[in-house]
Amino acid sequence: MLLNEDEKTIIARIAEGDSEAENYLFSCFKERIQFLVRIRSRGNIPVQDQEDIISEIQQAILLNVRKGRFDPEREKPLEAYIAGIASNIVGQYFRKLKKEKANVDIDLHHIENPGNILSDLINEERREKLKKCLQKLEHKYKEVLVLRIYENKSIEEIALLLYLDRRRVSERINYAFKLFLKECKKDNYFQ
Repeated sequence: MLLNEDEKTIIARIAEGDSEAENYLFSCFKERIQFLVRIRSRGNIPVQDQEDIISEIQQAILLNVRKGRFDPEREKPLEAYIAGIASNIVGQYFRKLKKEKANVDIDLHHIENPGNILSDLINEERREKLKKCLQKLEHKYKEVLVLRIYENKSIEEIALLLYLDRRRVSERINYAFKLFLKECKKDNYFQ
């Protein structure tokens, strides 16, 4: 046992919110917790993450002790209890990494590679379909969409260019967009 004081006394003091007892507990178990994290991680956790895990272990220990989840009367030593918490948190770290890696692997299959020939062909086909739909619009509607979407002009800039009121430009853009979507649907763009 690493504690000089009685385990029951330290646990009781921590449960009452005694920060000195908490500091004493972690000064006694600091090296043991670090050792457990290093052993359990088998060198596969970066140092910064190890520090975060150690902090998380300490928080979990305090939370469990404060809530009375560790009972010193049960014949289970505090050291074993701490080792169990450390093992669980390191395990959670690896499960989280595995889950994130699986999500990244799945996401990579959905991301189009800009250098991919097939992706370039699909994008070109989409552009052509959109151009075709845009060409079907009346000039005044096509013009506001081109200025707003392709040339990234603000409503104020478009109003100045076309000698229109800002409100009128907004209305025309909204109506043009509805017409454009209607043309896209007719051309089965969304299928």
